[in-house]
Amino acid sequence: MKKTLILLLFLMGGLIVGALLTYLGESVGFLRWLCLGDSIGFGYPNPVTLDLSVVRLNLGLYLELNVAQMIGLVAAMAAYFAWGRKL
Repeated sequence: MKKTLILLLFLMGGLIVGALLTYLGESVGFLRWLCLGDSIGFGYPNPVTLDLSVVRLNLGLYLELNVAQMIGLVAAMAAYFAWGRKL
């Protein structure tokens, strides 16, 4: 359980670092390739709605990945296997 939580923390940190790289890469000309990516999902921006008159349920899933976030995820996994397993 502890190792799973540490892995999730490392992966979330990698995604945050990747998002930061994306933000910085948008304004620098030779780093624009970091922003290349695609998205996949359903129910975005208009979620699929199940209306049962008493309960209304909205369903949607949206995933957007780019090169910088993939680099962040790979670096986070490498850091986990190097240091996170020892914690």
